[in-house]
Amino acid sequence: MMKRYLSLFLLALSIGGIRPVGAQASPYTFSQDIAPLVYQHCTSCHRTGEVAPFPLTSYAEVVSHAQTIKYVTGTRYMPPWKPDPNYRHYLDENTLTDTEIAKIRTWVDGGMPQGNPALTPPVPTYPSGSQLGTPDLVIPMAHAFTHQGNGQDLYRIFVLPVNLPTDRDIAAIEFRAGNKTIVHHCIIGMDTTQQAQALDAADPGYGYTQFGGFGFNPVENIFAAWVPGMQSRFYPSGMGKRLYRHSSLLLQIHYGPNYVTQNDSSVVNIFFARQPVTRYVQTLAAISPTVLTNGPFVLPANQMKTFHAQLTVPFDLTVLSTAPHAHFLSKSWKVWAVKPNGDTIRFVKINNWDFRWQGNYRYTNLVRLPAGSRLMADATYDNTAQNPRNPFSPPQTVTWGESTTAEMLLTYFELLPYRTGDENIVLSTAPGLATTPGTVQMAVYPNPTSSATTVSFQLERPGPVTVSLLDNTGRLVRTVTREKAYPAGPQQLPLPLSGLAAGIYVVRLESDEGTRTEKLAVTQ
Repeated sequence: MMKRYLSLFLLALSIGGIRPVGAQASPYTFSQDIAPLVYQHCTSCHRTGEVAPFPLTSYAEVVSHAQTIKYVTGTRYMPPWKPDPNYRHYLDENTLTDTEIAKIRTWVDGGMPQGNPALTPPVPTYPSGSQLGTPDLVIPMAHAFTHQGNGQDLYRIFVLPVNLPTDRDIAAIEFRAGNKTIVHHCIIGMDTTQQAQALDAADPGYGYTQFGGFGFNPVENIFAAWVPGMQSRFYPSGMGKRLYRHSSLLLQIHYGPNYVTQNDSSVVNIFFARQPVTRYVQTLAAISPTVLTNGPFVLPANQMKTFHAQLTVPFDLTVLSTAPHAHFLSKSWKVWAVKPNGDTIRFVKINNWDFRWQGNYRYTNLVRLPAGSRLMADATYDNTAQNPRNPFSPPQTVTWGESTTAEMLLTYFELLPYRTGDENIVLSTAPGLATTPGTVQMAVYPNPTSSATTVSFQLERPGPVTVSLLDNTGRLVRTVTREKAYPAGPQQLPLPLSGLAAGIYVVRLESDEGTRTEKLAVTQ
């Protein structure tokens, strides 16, 4: 009987019905204060079928993990956002403020009250099988691949024929890992030859093993990529990739060390461009050991070492994103550029590198990188016994290699040839909002303007859109379009400004995914 009462007491304590002796009652409730934070910052990964180990979609689920949530948010281990937000902001940025972290701590320590369930916001609705909506083309692996539980890394390449009757412009490419417990990352190439098929045929089993690239140079070495927690995204309107007819996608999947034999069957989702693509994005590894000023790339045992990379940009470029890459010994990154006039462009700074959380960091606006700029990176590595992630004990000299226990120094950039005005294209006025579920994306360009401009927007799913022009007091000036149905993906809408006096206006876009506003400066 005593055990039964003790069990009931512990259960009541765990769900917030009883506060520990001396604890202060929380001024916050789950319904009004904690649920909005969890649903915005956690649930996209912490839900059934996604990468996180447990769901956080209800009061009961959050309470059952409350002490863990308090700890990992307090140490800033979660949400897993590594770039320094004081250095630069990005799309998809996912960070908690000091005030929000304190709110979670106070709620947990104060007994985790639920509050009025009727005031709990609804759990965000996520597309099934995709972060972006319904794909135009789904390209699966031909069948499941068995990864042996031998504790070894494996880089396996799978050839996925596309079989399109004609070339198509692509607005987004999305990789969906079939088994997230073993798929560490994926690099997708695209090719029109049969060289990959020949390598596949020569290697027993499905796919072929290849460390370091694809074993040859395909048409595109980096058509797309994926790491756990990465947010898929449409390219800005008018930009994209070209997928050639009768081509093949090459999936280089890194299966991490595991001691349980498991199967994986991953897929690629393709979203066709709804608007004409006039500019094709290239993904290049501009920073590598070939541009080190203090090479070679060797990490002696029991030492910390910082490498400096530098190269001069030969022509004007527009940069969409930056993605550093390294392994367990990496400690920090800083990537920047110095223009010919001496001004600095900040790309990314990561103060506490974590091999498990890597990403492609996309800017809230397009970034011009002028010809003659010096593109630079500092990458620090800790090959000492004090590094808890060091794969060797005692430490060993480590050099370049594809194996997880080897090391790398790479920074990838999504690039375009520069076009006048690119630096004025704003993709989001607030970091993180552009791909938050339920938030429509919008940009107005050119801005400022004297004659006409264009509203660019992207929808995650089809639906009606209303675009209005307001004056700076909020009064309606004109309706551009009212409840017009648009498909998912990037769209463009002309915004005529004839007859308007010079001044500041507000463009408002309303859709089922939310409302966005942007200020517009009209000049004489």
